[in-house]
This record gives sequence, structure tokens and C-alpha cells, in this order.
Amino acid sequence: MNKKFRFYFRFLVALVSKYFPYLILGAILAITGFFIFIRIIQYLPQFRYTKRIAVIGKYTLSELPSSVLSKISIGLTTVDEWQMPVSGIAKSWEIGNSGKTYTFTLNPQIDWQDKTAIISQDIRYQFRDANISYPDDSRIVFELKDPFSPLPALLSRPVVKVINPGLFKPTRILGAGEYAVTSFKLNGGILESLTLKPVNTQNRLPVLLYHFYPSTNLALTAFKLGLVNSVENLWETTELSQWPNLSTSSQVLYDRYVGLFMNTTSPVFSGQSGKNLRTAIAYAIDKTRFENRSAGPISPNNWAYNPDIKKFIQDATRSAQLLEKVEKIPEKIILHTVPAYLEIAEQIQKDLQAVKLQTEIQVTQEIPEDFEALVIAQALPLDPDQYNFWHSTQDNTNLTNLNNPRIDKLLEDGRKTYDQAARKKIYQDFQKYLVEEVPAVFLFYPQTYTISKN
Repeated sequence: MNKKFRFYFRFLVALVSKYFPYLILGAILAITGFFIFIRIIQYLPQFRYTKRIAVIGKYTLSELPSSVLSKISIGLTTVDEWQMPVSGIAKSWEIGNSGKTYTFTLNPQIDWQDKTAIISQDIRYQFRDANISYPDDSRIVFELKDPFSPLPALLSRPVVKVINPGLFKPTRILGAGEYAVTSFKLNGGILESLTLKPVNTQNRLPVLLYHFYPSTNLALTAFKLGLVNSVENLWETTELSQWPNLSTSSQVLYDRYVGLFMNTTSPVFSGQSGKNLRTAIAYAIDKTRFENRSAGPISPNNWAYNPDIKKFIQDATRSAQLLEKVEKIPEKIILHTVPAYLEIAEQIQKDLQAVKLQTEIQVTQEIPEDFEALVIAQALPLDPDQYNFWHSTQDNTNLTNLNNPRIDKLLEDGRKTYDQAARKKIYQDFQKYLVEEVPAVFLFYPQTYTISKN
């Protein structure tokens, strides 16, 4: 054993002695190469996979889904976790002329994705009753007829720059977000596909290849055939959730709620007797069956949310007491809904039958012009201003035809007030009085599902 050890030791010493210069040179080259590699690896293109996503709906380049548009760009402003407007492409803004003039100053550190500077004339928003001017390349001025405090939140909609270079060159879409549009395919102006690649070539975000399908069935068929590996915004999980090697995730949509809206001008629901009937219905409905309960018109994620509004917990006794104050109980209430909310309407129908109120459900594809009661979803703006939905002058958008002077005044004051604390007090009062007036029963925030292949 000792002889073998001495032999190998002497052999190794001789080998090192003979090739010592080469070994030293190799070690130097290896160490140098290692540090050079560390330096240059950040500049090498990163391997990234392509995520193929099915989106349901018909869209154009000018009307992209918000989930896609938010990846491509940002607006003059953005909103924080409480939906408060903060800086975006604009680094700051000033309010003048008693709230009728807004001057936004652009952030010179933010460029378009092709590294060209964003100038004020690139930013194009369309607003009625607003004059938009560009004093110089860094400022945009909005001149309004009346004070309008919700404007900064409205300007959080992402902006893009569309470049049409000519007949033989493709249209380019530039944004200021983390993803850039690299290609798209249209069919008669309708998007068939859209490819997004990360602007930062050093991160490991995937390439996003969106395929657009006009119906859920077509999107699911594409998923089954392997044309896409993910389907977004499904209203139900479908049988695919039971398939192996698939994952399902859900997302609560706090930008809308589902409610039972009652026409306050119909003979059934008008006057004090009609309010008693509306309130009786609110108490009759079992809301514990709904996930993601909505109690009022403003999202709990909003800075103006009032957690202390009346919840109308189901109370059959209280409902019966209110029905005794109704001048004439209707033989039946016509309850309209769309196909997506038929099951909800049927659940409400059973709750009302329990307090001896009869309903007839009518399913429609569109909101009828004249209805008694309607189960539908209502979109929510980022700003708590809901003038369009509840003010008595808004004939086309005030679904319930509500006419309440106190609520009108709160809505008018809310959009003319700039002090944050004062606005919050106004909108918390608005929620309180609106919920107690019961033009609608607020039910839940809907949720969507995404299925993906693992």
C-alpha cells in the first residue's frame, strides 16, 4: 500500500513539475473566464417560454381587454391598492381655476418602448365638455366647464401610440408598460391573435401569445386541442377542472357587482309603499349563499368604502312586517335577468315565495327599457363618483330611475370637492343613504376562473 502511494505521489509531483506553466495559465484563464462570464451573462438573451392564452370576446386594437392593455402601457396616472390616483406617465398635476383646470406634467424618465421620448402631443384622451391643449412637449392641460374631481382616476386608463408607417410596413403599437406588442393578426378589424414580449430582455417573464375567441365553447375547444395552454375569465370551472395535470385559479372582480335592481317609478315600487316593498324584498333574500358579498355600491378596495352601511341580513319576520305596510301586494313581480344570472334569479324567486311574494322570471339578452325588477351586473368606476348611475338627471344610465334630492346633492358635491377627507365623508354618506333607500339589493362580487396546463 505504501509503495503504491509513494509511486502515485512521485508521479503527480513529476507531472505538475513538467506542466506547471500550463496549469498556472489554465487556472488564470479559468478564473478570468468565470468573471467575464458573470459580467456578460446579464447581456445575453434569456431563455423564455411562450404562454398561449385564450381570451373570450371580440376585441380590436383600439379596444383591448383591460388585462392585456395594462401589460402594454400605463395612463397619465395610475391607481394604488386603494384606488387612489398616483403618478403614471405624468409625474405630477396641478388643479386651478376652482377645479376647472388640470395641468399634468410628464415624467421625463418614462419613454415609449422604442426608447423615443413621450411628448404631451402623444397622449390622446377623448372627453366630452373638455378642451385639451398642449402648451409644450411636457405638459397637458384639461379645461373643464365644471369642477370634476374624479378626472385623475379616469386618466389611469393606459395610453398607447399607434404608428402607421405606410402601405408596406406593419402598424406598430407602443406603450410604456413591461410588455411590448411584437405582432398581431386581424380578421376584418377583429383581433385573432396578439403577441407580447417583455421589454426587459434580462428578466424571465414569458412571451404572451393571446388567441381571441368569440365564445367560451370555442376557447375551451382550443384548450382541449392543445392550441392554447390557458383560458382566462371563465364564469365557471366546467368539467375540465377534473382533468389531470390542470390547475384552476379564481379571481374576484371587485370592479363590478351583481345586484337586484328595482324600478322606483313602476307602480309596484314607487312611493312610500313601494319603498316598503323594496325593503321587504331586501330582508327576504338570503345573502349568505353568495360568496364575496357586496353590501353597497362601492368596492371594499376603494378608499371611500363605508363598512358600516346596513347589511340587510335575511329576516323573514321583518320582511313580513314591512309587507303589511304595502298598500297593495302585487299578484306577481316580473323579474328580468340575462342567461348568466338565471340561477341567481331563481334563488331570489324561492326566497320571495317564502314570504308569499310571487315572481315571474323572464330571461332576456338585453336590459329591457321598462322593467320592474332586474338581476344584472353593474360595472364600478375606480373613483367613488357614481353620478351617472344614481343621479336623477341621468335618464340613460340610472337603471332604477332613482329620484332622491339628498342623494343627488351628495353626488353633486362629491365631484366638486377636492379635499380627500371631505370627499370621503360625502361618499360614505352617499352609500349609507343609497342603501337605506333600497333602489337595489346588492348581492355579490362575481369571480372568474382561469384553467391552465401544468
